Amino acid sequence: MADDIQTRRISPGLRIVLFLSLAMNLAIVGVVAGFLWNGGPGKPPPRSPRDAVAPYTQALTRADRQAIGKQLFAEMRKEGPRSELRARARAEYAEALAVLRAEPFDAEAFAAVLERQNARAAARQQRGQDVLVSYVAGMSAEERAAFADRVAEALERDKNRQK
Repeated sequence: MADDIQTRRISPGLRIVLFLSLAMNLAIVGVVAGFLWNGGPGKPPPRSPRDAVAPYTQALTRADRQAIGKQLFAEMRKEGPRSELRARARAEYAEALAVLRAEPFDAEAFAAVLERQNARAAARQQRGQDVLVSYVAGMSAEERAAFADRVAEALERDKNRQK
């Protein structure tokens, strides 16, 4: 009976697929292990010392972040479709690359592109600040006090991290 069973070799194409699947699984395991090694979900994300709003955003609950995110996306939709916003941003970067590669280099043109990009980023930051202020203004006194406690905790964590 054993003679009736043929052993089949795995085709080269299937070997490649299996190898890629194994590689992807190992990559995912590596990413998850790295995430957990660096503190996992309870650890606040690293932030720049210049990010003044970080303690406030860290102090928001998940529900707060979701509500604020919805408000921000609604505000962004007023500027136009997301695809158009991305296209404008890509066009500015393409312009910056062209200026950087041009000979002779036009420092004023490069500064102008950076200024437009910074203005867009500042407008987005201001919009986020406005939404946050509006959201906090809608909190009850108890909710604001709890939020203030969480901000104080975030500041303390940051202080301990810098030691």
